[in-house]
Amino acid sequence: MKSSRKNIAVLGSTGTIGRGALDIVRAFPKDFNIVGISANTNTTLLNEQVKEFSPNVIGVGEKDLLKVATIKEVDLVVVAVVGLSGLLPTLAAIRKGKNVAIATKEVLVVAGELIMKEAKKYNVSIIPIDSEHSALFQCLRSGEKKEVKKLVITMGKGPIASMSKEELSKVTIEQIRNRPMWEMGNKITIDSATCINKSFEVIEARWLFDISPKKITIVVHPEYICHSMVEFVDGSTISEMGSADMKRYIQFALFYPKRRSTRITHSISIINKTLTFEDAPYDKFPGLSLGFNAIKKGGTMPAVMHGSDDAAVEAFLSKKISFIDIPKIIHKAMNAHNVVYNPTLSQIISADKWGNEYTKNLINHIV
Repeated sequence: MKSSRKNIAVLGSTGTIGRGALDIVRAFPKDFNIVGISANTNTTLLNEQVKEFSPNVIGVGEKDLLKVATIKEVDLVVVAVVGLSGLLPTLAAIRKGKNVAIATKEVLVVAGELIMKEAKKYNVSIIPIDSEHSALFQCLRSGEKKEVKKLVITMGKGPIASMSKEELSKVTIEQIRNRPMWEMGNKITIDSATCINKSFEVIEARWLFDISPKKITIVVHPEYICHSMVEFVDGSTISEMGSADMKRYIQFALFYPKRRSTRITHSISIINKTLTFEDAPYDKFPGLSLGFNAIKKGGTMPAVMHGSDDAAVEAFLSKKISFIDIPKIIHKAMNAHNVVYNPTLSQIISADKWGNEYTKNLINHIV
């Protein structure tokens, strides 16, 4: 007799999202069964997880990701690894008919069109874990695609937002780390400060929801209560509000299409809360426009943008370029690229590499 528990594989089980997924499983032991986990270098924590959850398959490093992603009995693969290492296992899981809960944004940024085509072909669900996309995913259940007027992606407002352009030209990584919400690594912290992370979210939304970029907009929401909204053609706007707690979104993804009472996440009351929304600062933060430019060009352009951003952020961390140089340099790389339309997987990977190498060469000529 088949178990009623959902069989889960977690790629990146020692990272923030991976640990969060295991916390949900720990809180709901009768609902989930961990059949596979993988980690990159933190084998100490991985061994502790193995002892606790007794998975059938264990992976260490990128070489084992495909093995864990395609376990026969898996119902849902949680993709929470770093960067492009999540691309091939995500495709492999889809092609084996596995539903995917995805936290690795790079997968959809560089290959969203291909990923969603394969998901449709193999009739699997791609469930976003990222807060903004989970919010949109939930709001979109209120109507049909043809009824959608606009997707509204919210963004926060930290100390960087109040700086002048002169101050931004001298901003340091220490200042950037001073964020009001969400603890993150160096790369995504810088991407959030430049607003390039928000551009990546625009690209993700375009493919996840098969929506025209003309129907995607960004607004500033300083309170971090509304995590995104959908405006419908009849004038109704549906929003997803709640605590800024990633475990809420992980729990939603693991239980989807059902909901369960929370055990380890917390709820907030919106009574006496002030909600404000502001126009996105496109002039001050040109990184906000790059995602729209990338999806307008299409094809391999998002991959080039991603590869270029990796190199530019690395150069900023190495103090080779300033904070405000990052979007300018990415823009130059994108302008220099000859787009390949309807690219194959290998062409997408090559474009990402091209963007990275072009940017490194460009920076070397600048400094």
